[in-house]
Amino acid sequence: MKQARLLAGTTGTGGTPKRRREMPGKSIVLYKSPRQKLRFKNKTTSRAAQPPAVIKTARVVDEATQTAFDRFEAKSDLGQPVQVDVPSEKSENMKEVLGELRKHNAAVTTKGSADVIQAAIDAAPLRHIRHAAQPGWHQGQQDIFVRPTHVVGAKLGVEELQPPRVRPGEKRQIVFSNGGTIEGWRHEVARHARWSSRATLMIGAAFAGPLLRVLGYQSFGVMLFGPPKVGKSTAQLAGGSVVGLRNEEAMPSFKATSVGMDLIAITCNDGMLPINEAALLGRDAYAKLSPMIYGLSEGKDKVRHGESLYASDVSASGWSLVYAMSSENSVEALAAQSGMTRQGGEVARCLDVPALRGDHATIFDLRPRGLSDEDFEKGAHWRMKKIREGCEDHHGVVFDAYLRGLMAFGDDLKPKAQAYVDEFVRKLRLRDADGAVNHAARNFGAIYAGLRFAMDMKVLERPWRPLTARKAIALCFRDGIKVSRLRDTTLEEAKAILQKRLQEASLPRKETATAQDVGFRTMEGTDEYVAVRSTEFVRWFGSKRELLIAVLAWLDEQRALKKAGPEKRPRGNGYGWAVTTPRCPAWKERCFVFRQPIST
Repeated sequence: MKQARLLAGTTGTGGTPKRRREMPGKSIVLYKSPRQKLRFKNKTTSRAAQPPAVIKTARVVDEATQTAFDRFEAKSDLGQPVQVDVPSEKSENMKEVLGELRKHNAAVTTKGSADVIQAAIDAAPLRHIRHAAQPGWHQGQQDIFVRPTHVVGAKLGVEELQPPRVRPGEKRQIVFSNGGTIEGWRHEVARHARWSSRATLMIGAAFAGPLLRVLGYQSFGVMLFGPPKVGKSTAQLAGGSVVGLRNEEAMPSFKATSVGMDLIAITCNDGMLPINEAALLGRDAYAKLSPMIYGLSEGKDKVRHGESLYASDVSASGWSLVYAMSSENSVEALAAQSGMTRQGGEVARCLDVPALRGDHATIFDLRPRGLSDEDFEKGAHWRMKKIREGCEDHHGVVFDAYLRGLMAFGDDLKPKAQAYVDEFVRKLRLRDADGAVNHAARNFGAIYAGLRFAMDMKVLERPWRPLTARKAIALCFRDGIKVSRLRDTTLEEAKAILQKRLQEASLPRKETATAQDVGFRTMEGTDEYVAVRSTEFVRWFGSKRELLIAVLAWLDEQRALKKAGPEKRPRGNGYGWAVTTPRCPAWKERCFVFRQPIST
């Protein structure tokens, strides 16, 4: 063979075989020029490329827009999945489907994919999907709850219910997730939060969200205010972890525009909306905050300043929720900085609650038995750290369990929720309270009801107890009432008596006062102060001791009252807090001294 002769050598002149010169250490191989190509035929590679598969995966109905779509799936050049929703009125047109697929980077062409696209159009959908209009109780019924990421409960029928459809290019303003375990949340978050009335309030607010629509209550809010680094955000996060917010970065802030806040509110429908740090609103904070409070409370995407506390119909609201805000300043203080006064309706919709209670340095104010005040305060920052770590690991799952528990109550849910609210309001023992006070009390009653339901269904277990939960929420409510302009008729009556007595009493200048005078007036710089003998001041209010307590607390909150020490509290039971100076030359006894005039 020719190849064998080449390997053996060639015959030169004279017939003598001529050996081919070999390179030492090299095996003999056939030489191939770099410019030449080996040609061979492979049946597999010579086949025509197959067009990519296109599948009609679902018929989709969007409740928000009342429109239908056909959902098609294909792959990109890199094999990544591509999904498009084509409106039903266009989904039978091959060119429309092709255009949508190509717009989203699907590897399809007019010539190579026409047949497979047409086949997908002609095929029956694999599934039928209905996207809910928004999160929350589906269509107002308490048997299925739509969360932003999934659905809790079951909807019978051919259609599969899913969360709201995400529009192309739409960015989520707030991102929820589920992680960890219920037991982990109880141990890492709830176990520490129970030692703070403020953290208890925030957790209760999360559980109260699904109850508002059941009770027919309007949305409402709480402004948790106080110095930095005392635990305001930690308390918010404890509540946020219930609904699926894992850390402070996941919580929305006041950077959001009014339109953006509306979108966030809809996403949090029938739940809780924590909003962090009102200082981001800037100098004209109250001018922005007040319309936001009305808008969030009325549950509509248009801000409306209704005169009535019940200006909106909850059944027609765009959302129903409890919003929990935080700030270094109360809404009351922000209004005062702007030279404005909060209206009673606005205060009832969003109550200021101080983050610190009494002399405590953090939100932790419920000291365990057997633990000294010093040790309790030392452990406060450790507890805050543990709560934050617990929220990062365990969030969202507890809300699913809570919702399933609410559904199990069936028709008994509303009367049982109302009974818990009535119990809370009754235990407050409000006297002659006006509509605004009662409205705020019922709101906090809904928070208490949420905690009670969580305890009933063992989402919250011991050491959580109904009595301690009710007392914690009551503390927050009463502290909120004290610092706000919201008052019951008791204070109005007390202020009227004080003004009348001041007009009738003989109050000369300090230098001319005699032993027969009940008090005197004196100037300190540019401010005028009134000093009244403590015994006489108490006598002005007779047997109505609640009037005396109310007016003293009001004077103290206005920072008009002089006290023996800044930590003293004028509670009406003893006058050790009162001052002995300025003293009238004619008599020596404790006086109630306060600045005039007093804003009302």
